[in-house]
Amino acid sequence: MMASLHELTQYLSEQGPLLLLESQSPKHPWGRSSYIAGKPKAIIKARDRNISVEGEGKSIFNENPWKALQEFRENHSDWLFGYLGYDLKNHTEELYSANNDPVRAPDLFFMVPEVLVKYHHATGHFEMIKGELPSDMQLRSDNNKPGSLFNFINLRPQLNSADYILKIKEAQHRIAEGDFYEINLSHQLKADFKGSAFALYQQMKRVGPVPFGSYLDFEDIKVCCQSPERFIRKERNTVFSQPIKGTSQRGENDQEDEQLKRALIESPKEQAENLMIVDLVRNDLSKIARHGTVEVPKLFEIESFDTVHQMVSTVTAEVAVDDPVAILKACFPMGSMTGAPKISAMEAIEELEEYRRGIYSGAVGYIRPNGDFDFNVVIRTAIIKDDKLYYAAGGAITADSNPQREWEETLIKTRALQRTIAEEPIKG
Repeated sequence: MMASLHELTQYLSEQGPLLLLESQSPKHPWGRSSYIAGKPKAIIKARDRNISVEGEGKSIFNENPWKALQEFRENHSDWLFGYLGYDLKNHTEELYSANNDPVRAPDLFFMVPEVLVKYHHATGHFEMIKGELPSDMQLRSDNNKPGSLFNFINLRPQLNSADYILKIKEAQHRIAEGDFYEINLSHQLKADFKGSAFALYQQMKRVGPVPFGSYLDFEDIKVCCQSPERFIRKERNTVFSQPIKGTSQRGENDQEDEQLKRALIESPKEQAENLMIVDLVRNDLSKIARHGTVEVPKLFEIESFDTVHQMVSTVTAEVAVDDPVAILKACFPMGSMTGAPKISAMEAIEELEEYRRGIYSGAVGYIRPNGDFDFNVVIRTAIIKDDKLYYAAGGAITADSNPQREWEETLIKTRALQRTIAEEPIKG
């Protein structure tokens, strides 16, 4: 039997939790390979300080989740696949999370896969890194067509435009008072969902391919992530982060599209937002870098996707720390999803937002046995639980932000999801 990536995903979903990390944009510099990991032989989960480890038996204990993850990795010198939820912030700083949380996902979830397959996009070749598949299953390239049906209806913000705009104005008041310079404010949308979450993921991929897509299926939660943004990657002694700040919609024709792209490139506001986050990332990387090695080789680059243009910068450093978990902890959560200064921005986020972010604005990725890793930023993400779909969108707020335009930008960021069912534009 010849099996596609779709069929392999279905097979592994029957064996327990699975995670697909997919570079969906063949023209993107990082569209080189994808991974699918499943049939876990060990799992670690954390919710607040409640840790659960499953493998040969099960243990439940109380511990800082970052330390528990370090210990889990030390006990399993192997590949780890999983995610870091935004609320792990509470275990790096004196912060808390008390907002409404209908998803109730673990703050941290990692597994050691028994089966790990790598797909090389340039050659169309599948490489078995770990484990075995049934003898009658041979892999072939996926045709990216949904294998079953899905539908979601009544996708609506849980916060109306007037209330979101008031929150932006309050944030700008705090900026004027000197509490912070920039803050990422988001809101959550909700819909009724029926059908296959993986079919939704495939359709999201078809209408808006991205370099850092991921699909998670664990417990009763499905995560369809169409992220254009890398959080942080480590290759040998070098780490680099690629924050995105600055967004423009695509044009209706080539001329309009080029005008919108040029306006984004030349926008002092968007450059200022991006530069603030670059400085924040430089500061984060300096915590784990060799002295004098933090650099910004690329500033204000424009990357174009099916629904938006975005401004991307690249920050690099030579690491002075070997432990990958320590590196991730030092830089987490990413500045593009918090603001600057980071701690005061996160304090205000907890006060101004009305939902617990959870997986949203966290990071999905892997850690290799040698300590190298790669993680995305969880944005443009549908989370499905109990026949409900949750989708969050936000943006960077500065003193110069136009509150109405900021609200409209958050709705632009839902277009890739809406286009999966050709839904009418959302109204506030």
